[in-house]
Amino acid sequence: MTTRLQDLRPGVVYVWEGRLDVPARAGTAARALLSRDERARADRFVYDRHRRRYTVAQAHLRRVLAGLTGTSPAGIDFRFGRHGKPHLPGGPSFNQSHSEERIMIAVAAEGRVGVDIEEIRMVKHMLGIAARNFARDESARLHTAPAHERRELFFRLWTRKEAFLKALGVGLTHSLRSFSVDPSPGTARGLLEVGDLPEDPAEWHLGGLPCSEGAEAALAVDRAGIEVEGLRYDAAGL
Repeated sequence: MTTRLQDLRPGVVYVWEGRLDVPARAGTAARALLSRDERARADRFVYDRHRRRYTVAQAHLRRVLAGLTGTSPAGIDFRFGRHGKPHLPGGPSFNQSHSEERIMIAVAAEGRVGVDIEEIRMVKHMLGIAARNFARDESARLHTAPAHERRELFFRLWTRKEAFLKALGVGLTHSLRSFSVDPSPGTARGLLEVGDLPEDPAEWHLGGLPCSEGAEAALAVDRAGIEVEGLRYDAAGL
């Protein structure tokens, strides 16, 4: 890790993608970095793989933030918003997402940041899920898409919608139907309608992120015209 908090440039969001399927010794090292509450949460998972994924994800997040703030990973003191979104009072802004064995972390000098990564997988009753959970225009777009394109389109919609709600700090407590996004590949101004949310779509960056094959990722930040760069983070030390 060579990036420091003072190195984060305004208008840039830094993103790192990694893996959670680590050797057992790395999982043990990761657990040592967690807080007492995080270890207790990890222990509540029924399946070992879920416990490992959560533990390693939290350890990576702590190491990233420690490198930026010049503190120890175990010394990171998270504070939490009304709906549980963690933050650090002195910055930086950050968010993380993990799906199966993939993890993605986004950090920025300022702004509300949300990131989502999803393993592209089979979804039973996809059109029904879209009809119940997506905005009307999004569901219609999925229904009229060629059958062979629907799955990737579904995940482009889902990741952009979830990234936006994560940036707001409300997560899935807010209805996915209440706002609309543009799933076009590469778009950065993809927030179309916000419903009753007190947000101006023109002030948001919402679009897809490059990620490893077999997944879809999206970034939301309340700063239009931002750039995305890779985060310099050495995951090998875990």
